[in-house]
Amino acid sequence: MNFIDRVVMENNNLEIHKLANPYYVINVDNTPNKAEQITKYVQAYVEIGSYKTAQYLFVTNLGNKKKMIGYLYLYKHNPNIDWQKRSMGGYQVPGYMR
Repeated sequence: MNFIDRVVMENNNLEIHKLANPYYVINVDNTPNKAEQITKYVQAYVEIGSYKTAQYLFVTNLGNKKKMIGYLYLYKHNPNIDWQKRSMGGYQVPGYMR
């Protein structure tokens, strides 16, 4: 699953879609998310360098992060990740690699 922060979604005037069934949210560190449940999603482009794809992003509270890309996206697109340089596909992406 891919996620986008609620504030980022609002600031970019993305078209919002309502989920038929909400998801209850637990953070990566196993704490409850402030948003409590995901009720909306957007379809937006995810761009890494010159590579751009349309993705569904679930709207939630990501704190100081803008987006969170999920395992299935990484598996499908298999970007070149250099963990030591904090880069993906040759492009610096320090916000995603902490």
